[in-house]
Amino acid sequence: MKLDYSVMIVGAAILIVPASEDVADFDDAVNCVLFAQLVANKQLEKQPGINWYDAYADVFDGFWLRQVKARQDRYLPPENTESVVEWVVAALANAGADSEPLVSEVLSRLINVSDTDPAIKLLRSHVQATVEEPSPERPMPATDVRLLIMVARSPSSLSSVFVEMKTRQVLSPNPLAHLFRGEDVEGLVSLRYTKANLSHTLYDPVRDDVALKIKNRIAANVALLTFADESAEANKS
Repeated sequence: MKLDYSVMIVGAAILIVPASEDVADFDDAVNCVLFAQLVANKQLEKQPGINWYDAYADVFDGFWLRQVKARQDRYLPPENTESVVEWVVAALANAGADSEPLVSEVLSRLINVSDTDPAIKLLRSHVQATVEEPSPERPMPATDVRLLIMVARSPSSLSSVFVEMKTRQVLSPNPLAHLFRGEDVEGLVSLRYTKANLSHTLYDPVRDDVALKIKNRIAANVALLTFADESAEANKS
């Protein structure tokens, strides 16, 4: 089945782009999103108490102009079990985002992608840091979970939902299939919705510098995801 979209994993981000476009046309979006994540990661290493998303947004906002910003905080009752897909779709619906049906479809498909898929393994490594399995002698500490869901309608237009929370669970190998137990979630689940346009005035003068800084990080942090039915169709042809 021919899909209307392509999906790329960019660090902790799922980037959805039109299948009618060459993915290379979205290099600016990929480079900006990856560069902002890498800077935020480095700042968090140096100052563990800072807010990762604020550090990410400081870099991202240097290239993209955010037209819409909204934040929702969700409380997950101890007896509830919910998924990140539910939260993202609800956040988009609450914001009145026209990308909600597309994101819902893509995430529903991603839930069923094998956790051995290289792109899913890459995403999992960024969504939650590696932690040791808990034991009776060593309870699981609360660790950060971070995920960006992004839709690029064009190379210069991005909408996104950022999900952040702390959990005492080790995530499933496919993090989108994971069910979060309220009793293991520490604090609130934070969801931030944004719409932004690339500022050529801001980005064009530094485009080459950004590309050079992340040149050696692309292979280890960016992957194009291929769905099983796409592979089957390609093999037929």
